[in-house]
Amino acid sequence: MKKQDIMKILKLHIGMVLNKSDTIDNSLDIKMRIAEIDAEFTAMLKAVSAETAEDFDENRVKGLMEEKSEQQQRLSELASEKEKHESIQSRLDYMYLILDGLKNHPINYDDSIVRHLLECVVVESKNKIKVVFKDGYEIEQEM
Repeated sequence: MKKQDIMKILKLHIGMVLNKSDTIDNSLDIKMRIAEIDAEFTAMLKAVSAETAEDFDENRVKGLMEEKSEQQQRLSELASEKEKHESIQSRLDYMYLILDGLKNHPINYDDSIVRHLLECVVVESKNKIKVVFKDGYEIEQEM
């Protein structure tokens, strides 16, 4: 039972780290605003004639096009974030599958795996050690 609890906790922690998302998907609102800008721009163009050409508000058109460009950029960023999130979710599902497969296997200490991961262990004092991994990562641990 304790091994199953450890696996649940491990899944929870992996999910919390990989699955955090700060962005809110408001892509529908952005698409609606782009459609509103397009509709307003089209209406402005249709209203232009030889008699009303001087009344055409070029600054308003410029502002609309700039806002449309900004909204399209935000939409592109949201799509990129969504793609990244889906990739992370796929990897997370794969990790969960592997962890579920480990339920039926005993967890034993394997010295060969530890030797592949660790560069060395340094005793810094009576109450403190430093573990150095092969990739350069170091952890100091109080005893």
